Amino acid sequence: MTTFLKNKANYRWVILLACMLVYCTSQLVRWNYASITKYLMEDLHIGKPELGLLGSAFFYAYAVAQIPWGTAADVWGTRRVIPVGIGILSLFLAGFAFSGTFTEAVIWRAAMGVVAAAGYVPITSALAKWFSIKERGFAMEMYSGPGGGLGEVLTFLLIPIFAVVLAKGGLFGVTGWRASTLLMAMVVFLFAMLALLMLRSSPTDLGLPSIEKQEDKDEHQTLPYRQTLGIIAKDPALWIMSLVWSAYMVATRLVPGWLPLYATDFYIQEYGLTKEAAIIAGGGMATMYVIGRVVGTPGVGWISDRLLKRGIPRAAVIAAGLAIIACVFFLFTLHIPNTISLGLLAFFAGVIINIFPLVNASAAEIWSVRSAGFTMGIINMVGQFAGATALSVSGFMAATYSVKGGAFYTEFLGIWYLGIGTSILGALATLYMIHRERRSVLAKAAQAASDKTAEAARPA
Repeated sequence: MTTFLKNKANYRWVILLACMLVYCTSQLVRWNYASITKYLMEDLHIGKPELGLLGSAFFYAYAVAQIPWGTAADVWGTRRVIPVGIGILSLFLAGFAFSGTFTEAVIWRAAMGVVAAAGYVPITSALAKWFSIKERGFAMEMYSGPGGGLGEVLTFLLIPIFAVVLAKGGLFGVTGWRASTLLMAMVVFLFAMLALLMLRSSPTDLGLPSIEKQEDKDEHQTLPYRQTLGIIAKDPALWIMSLVWSAYMVATRLVPGWLPLYATDFYIQEYGLTKEAAIIAGGGMATMYVIGRVVGTPGVGWISDRLLKRGIPRAAVIAAGLAIIACVFFLFTLHIPNTISLGLLAFFAGVIINIFPLVNASAAEIWSVRSAGFTMGIINMVGQFAGATALSVSGFMAATYSVKGGAFYTEFLGIWYLGIGTSILGALATLYMIHRERRSVLAKAAQAASDKTAEAARPA
């Protein structure tokens, strides 16, 4: 390990590991309620519509906070921004564990959303600065796939298990889902401290060359930071990309948000399990989605990097993903015959839904690495509003399109219909994005070739 780190350029992998741990906390916190919904419904006396609102409270606040945290990362550096936000996040998660009413739970969820935004966009900014275009797709998918997957495992599998285990003994005076949530808050705080130790805002902090200066050679680099932001904000591609991102965000809200409950009802109706056993089994099924995310998404990022070298833009892969997601949502509207079929569907959904970080890489390559925090702040803000809105109405959609006297899965039809529509719209929006990315990447390649020719022509 010491030999490995003697080459300072290898420190980018330490940065990636730190970003994976930070994103783990983001996923853990955003879905901390999803695997214990049966307990929450009983304890707080709520139904599916209220569950949708509980989930969306986090994401509305998360959406509002994207640009401030992203801009802060651009200006002050990720090492200063990320640990502070994640440290506060752990305290708010502990507060959620002591919620006595539905209103208190919503307030704590919203508070968590504000500070959780210190994770995703600042992470994007950090990786854009530490990884060149040759490795950026892989790096973006690694932190989102295995990093986010670890957080979802803690949420979907361990929280319900700990809730059952701690039902009697408890922790700091609370039991059940409250004790398991408090335990996860301690994990989040630990990861915040690790981020403080491991993160560096830029390669220049270690005396390494700036990737930002190597890649960003367009006219924006000669302009003040604020003026650059104004030019980017007027670019139609920014808002088209926001629509594409929104389609992915809707998918990432609907499937992990409802799959644990869907699987729980599946086991109760199809196999006759008790509520407690079905909740744990449902969490295990949601973990299949997580495994798909962990195993599959880095591979898609690697493929995207290779295709880009052959002139195929990342947006083409993004478009194909959205078309496949629409098909996945359709399959959820059908009767799932057995555990193996549901497990395979959940696994594949985890792979294809979570390739969205390719949009991060595309944005960094279309515009300046210097402004990655701002551009992804806007894109993610729009997407988070879309995802939060979809999640908030999904419970009502489920109630509206539910079939009276039907099988359990007919209670979720409205949720999956919503996902089908948004995925198709997002796939159509990528057509412009493909054109714009192709133009930008080719222009940067031509500039690099011109610089190389000029360098060769200089007298020795």
